[in-house]
Amino acid sequence: MTSLQQSGTNAMDQIERGLRRELAAAYRLVALLGWDDHVATHLSARLQDGSFLIVPFGLMFAEVTAGNLLRVAMDGTVISPVEGPLNAAGFNIHAGLYEARADAASIMHLHTHDGVAVSALKDGLLPLSQTSMLVLPDVAYHSFEGIADRVQERESLARDIGDKNLLILRNHGTLAMGATIADAFYRLYTLEWSCITQMRALAGGRELQMPDPAAAASVGNALDWTHPDRFSVRAFWPAMLRKAERACPDFDDLSN
Repeated sequence: MTSLQQSGTNAMDQIERGLRRELAAAYRLVALLGWDDHVATHLSARLQDGSFLIVPFGLMFAEVTAGNLLRVAMDGTVISPVEGPLNAAGFNIHAGLYEARADAASIMHLHTHDGVAVSALKDGLLPLSQTSMLVLPDVAYHSFEGIADRVQERESLARDIGDKNLLILRNHGTLAMGATIADAFYRLYTLEWSCITQMRALAGGRELQMPDPAAAASVGNALDWTHPDRFSVRAFWPAMLRKAERACPDFDDLSN
């Protein structure tokens, strides 16, 4: 498809504006939830020409707006705004996974306290809550290789996530992807909620009640991610957008 920049059509411009608005809301919601890490970590959304939107390096999530998101080509060229600084590790992770996964339209990566804590546990994510059982079949793991700014790590990231949509980066953090921003954020939210619950349960120092394996496995089949009216798109994300509109109404400012 013709690129947004080249076509200049109102329809294509509207698509980019919509993605900018939703991605900026996702950044603000992460900040509201206390899941940001100063100027580190990154969320992205892919446009129809293959370029993607991502935060300029140096902005805190609470400062992100629809207008100040960078649009970056797959070769690392910053398309707009041209003066924006690019996070090398962020670009490497997102570009590599977009290259490997044609079905991914949004990728989100965090360094939350509980997400990093679970990533450091040998057992990883455990089926301690209904919420964790919901995502466990979709979780993969990636071993720590250092700062993720080496092109060589793209191959191992793609290999490790395979056809799954959630990745726990060992000793590092969490990552989610989806066919829409709604899907990626819902998966990330659910994984982070599971990590918080797990670390609180482990901190209790008491014997854990593990679920029946068959019952736990059945929970993972509860969501149909192919349905056009799926929960993430129909109910979850509209509610989260309303939350962003109430708490930080300037997130959709398109000026930069």
